[in-house]
Amino acid sequence: MKLSTPRYTFCLFSQLTFMFCDLIFNCISLFPKSRDGLLVLFIFQDLFLVLSVTIMLITFFSTYLFQAGLAALLLRRLRAAGAAVAAYVLASVALHAVWLLEKWADPRALSTPLLVVLFTLQRCLSPWYYFWCKRAALRVADPRLYEDVDWMSAQPPR
Repeated sequence: MKLSTPRYTFCLFSQLTFMFCDLIFNCISLFPKSRDGLLVLFIFQDLFLVLSVTIMLITFFSTYLFQAGLAALLLRRLRAAGAAVAAYVLASVALHAVWLLEKWADPRALSTPLLVVLFTLQRCLSPWYYFWCKRAALRVADPRLYEDVDWMSAQPPR
């Protein structure tokens, strides 16, 4: 099944929109003073992360490589993106959980070392997440991934 241009355009646009929303949420997450505002902000940020990963998986699953049972070739081509996305999602969820637990107990409490470490880790991983996620979305546009061609048989086995 060939990925049509409108479908791919929608997937790419959705992916970029979700990444942009995540970037905006990262920027404004320092401003909410109430714990309820922080909770709503983190719920939406995590929702957009899940939707971004879902769109990425939909595009991966629609490739010929995946449908023909050659998922190992596809995973080999996109493993860095998968690792970056997994690390960022885990860091974001951990940061949100710790941040909410600390703010829920005492809204005026100072940040703990764990929160500072998680915050720094999540913010350092975010550029890698944006880069690899966008790169994977653009690599999935390769028409060779949607048809049976000779380059797949020339791939070395691993």
